[in-house]
Amino acid sequence: MIGLAVAGKAEDSKRIVERLVRSQEYRLTRPFKFIEVETGVGYVSIAAREDEIIKRGDVLAACIYHPRAGVKALEHILESEDLVTTLMSLDLFFSGAIIEHERIVLFRDHVGHMPLAYAWDGGSFMAALSRSALGSAARSLEPGHMLVLDHSGSRLVRWYHPTRFLMNNPEEELAERLIHVAEKYLSDTVFLGFSGGLDSSILAHIAALAGRNVRGITVAMKGSLDYTWAQETAGILGIELEILEPCDEELVNAVRLLSSQLTGRRLMDLSIASIMLLAARRAGGVLVVGQGADELFGGYWRYERILLEHGIKKAAEVMSRDVERIGERNLERDELAAALAGSQLLAPYVARPIYEAALSIDPELKLRILDGRVVRKWILRRAAEILGVPGRVLERPKKAAQYSSGIQRRLGKLLMEKKL
Repeated sequence: MIGLAVAGKAEDSKRIVERLVRSQEYRLTRPFKFIEVETGVGYVSIAAREDEIIKRGDVLAACIYHPRAGVKALEHILESEDLVTTLMSLDLFFSGAIIEHERIVLFRDHVGHMPLAYAWDGGSFMAALSRSALGSAARSLEPGHMLVLDHSGSRLVRWYHPTRFLMNNPEEELAERLIHVAEKYLSDTVFLGFSGGLDSSILAHIAALAGRNVRGITVAMKGSLDYTWAQETAGILGIELEILEPCDEELVNAVRLLSSQLTGRRLMDLSIASIMLLAARRAGGVLVVGQGADELFGGYWRYERILLEHGIKKAAEVMSRDVERIGERNLERDELAAALAGSQLLAPYVARPIYEAALSIDPELKLRILDGRVVRKWILRRAAEILGVPGRVLERPKKAAQYSSGIQRRLGKLLMEKKL
């Protein structure tokens, strides 16, 4: 679904949706169509790509989702008698809407991997993939929630409640789930945002185990940590690698494009989004990234500091809050950057099989003190070891991409020089 509008007059809903489509032209990567229906809630106009919309009688469903599986997911949603149960059964990333005569329901996946925002404009309601298309009053639909519109008004309903379970051998089970996600979510050729760090290296390895052709894409300044480590690690793993060293003009153009769509202009966000945009442009379809692994498995340095200063309970609380905000803080920004490049983002670590396993794992297996030092992402390293990731890769330290790539430093200077 590209855009949706509900209004008191058919011409008004159509006009709004046409405007939403124009403002999201970068998302029109495949043929799309308009559908207009009259409901008890109002006149509904919807624009969606042809393979992301389905109509049966008086019921209409539109949804973007990954991995793609024909119209099976759409039919499952359309024919559902209990939408909550149906959404809980989907091992997918998705966002969309179902339009019935008496109600309209917007829904979004468990972690906010797929975008969806909404707003009211006078007596009209509108929704779109890009929040920026809706104006300053827009709100992102919370991950794992549905927004229901009917005669009584609107209400937010939480449909997703994480499944937590006991694992007798968490390293083995996590390893199995990593392979499951690689086999289900990754296409035959994987264009991977590759830094040479743990998270992207594990993705490269499990993709190869699943029989995929892996092509790493590194965006980094010459002489940076990523520039060196990506080459070395790609050689160890035996994957193809392309290093993109952006010139000043490419970085400035990326920032100008991103600034027209992103809410907020922090240097860190612009740096990360620029890396994503340039890598996604080279991928030309789907860019696979390691987002979410740090929050789910205890990878950030600040978790180590909190552990040493306040103990594991406090560190676990901070990790839990960060997990709840992955969509808002990271995925929405990075998905938009990929979309502006004409591609789609895919973050396998936040797929539900891995996501729910991570929530079920004892925090002490994520942050472990061994021989007087803190090992972050301990459980993820052990699962990767079971899967055969080389030891030299597993134990390698890593800085955040915006620093280790040299992009944030270079971009900061350019922003000052050009006063962007």
